[in-house]
Amino acid sequence: MKPSTHRPWLRALVAALLLGLLATASAQVTLRIAEHPGSHVAPMEEYFIPLYEELTGVNIVYEVLPADQVWQKQQLEAQANSNYYDIGYHSPGWFGYYHEKVAGLDDLIEEFGFDLSQYSDAVQASHMRNELLRPGEIIAIARNPQTPIYSYRADWFAHPDEQAAFQAAYGRPLAAPATWEELYDIAVFFTRPAGATVAGETLAQPLFGYSASIKPPGGMARAFLAIVYSLGLDGWDENYDSDLSDPILLEGAAYWKRLIQDTFPPQAQTWDFLEHLSFMREGRLATAEMWPEGVLTVEGDGAPTAGKLAYAPLPQWPGNRKDLPIGRSFLGGGGVLIFDTPNKAEAFKFLQWLFEEQSKEFNLRTAMFSRADQFTDPDVLASYDFYETFLPAWQEQTTYAFPRQYEAEWGAVMYTPVGEFANDVLYDTLTPEQSQRRLVDNMERIFDESGYR
Repeated sequence: MKPSTHRPWLRALVAALLLGLLATASAQVTLRIAEHPGSHVAPMEEYFIPLYEELTGVNIVYEVLPADQVWQKQQLEAQANSNYYDIGYHSPGWFGYYHEKVAGLDDLIEEFGFDLSQYSDAVQASHMRNELLRPGEIIAIARNPQTPIYSYRADWFAHPDEQAAFQAAYGRPLAAPATWEELYDIAVFFTRPAGATVAGETLAQPLFGYSASIKPPGGMARAFLAIVYSLGLDGWDENYDSDLSDPILLEGAAYWKRLIQDTFPPQAQTWDFLEHLSFMREGRLATAEMWPEGVLTVEGDGAPTAGKLAYAPLPQWPGNRKDLPIGRSFLGGGGVLIFDTPNKAEAFKFLQWLFEEQSKEFNLRTAMFSRADQFTDPDVLASYDFYETFLPAWQEQTTYAFPRQYEAEWGAVMYTPVGEFANDVLYDTLTPEQSQRRLVDNMERIFDESGYR
């Protein structure tokens, strides 16, 4: 028998190398992120995630889900205890569906020295805390808290031909609307067929006066809630009694039906969040609902409409139940949360790097605001000319925005049912009164079953 060529020292060296490789492989962290669509996705995929992976060796799996499916997927994964997602998109109204599976962040904030003072009390209350379900805790980091505002083609509004025609038709100057009825007038005025002119140019395709993305039920709810809250309605009071039985809701629904039928593109009823802005970018929409998250669609580099728009708060609904001087919608948008997985510390380190160390770069690439330093940084303010009208309108709107309620049932009593109510009225599925009664009965039944009343 030949003597063995495997020396003891060689076997020890190979074993040590294998153990080292296994240790390296087991130490490599993979963070899995559930994400909402938006203007931040491309910068995340093309810049921030590759850079962080290069700097740290952490592997990041970034899953962008359809807007109306994000919370369901996060809920399913959390209930299955799969530890599939380490980081999730946080929209406050969804938190109740998986609140027990979310990591509290206070210890991590203290351990890593995260600067919580950069977030206003209002933003912390609406997007970073949930005093009903997790009292006293920080449960998310705000990324893009926002509320919709009004956007319009300033170049068309200023054109002398359009000014003269509008003055002749309505007896007032063409300007951003002060009331929802004025918004309707402007939208009707700009709704024109192909072959007509706008600002002296012939239209190759039809022009529409106003739009939001109203695919039911989520898109319809998101857009129609701006009417509901502008009416001065809240949904329910501190005793969990509904105010949606108020007759003013039927006035708002009738207006909404008229606005959609007379001025919206037909495609709006198939569009998800922000998709209507593609029509504005292409010059086929004169005015629109603008969630700040979508502003780069029409103002970003290469957009044909860049520099041609202006912005204003939502208009007032005269006679609203709270004497609001402007319109009101819910404070939406969101942030990010960390699920209670073994990777929660690594997940927090990534978010601290992204939102604190890269705060300015994140804003410059996404136009998302959440931190105080982003609203005051000279480089940020100078990065886009449109901030001159955009930021004041947005900041004024947020002072009247209605925060998403803490209750886990918000989606089941308000968001989805309000969308169904608006859809019923639009398509005459039920009479407005029948649909309103169903809306109120559903809310009261769920609150009773959940023990709130």
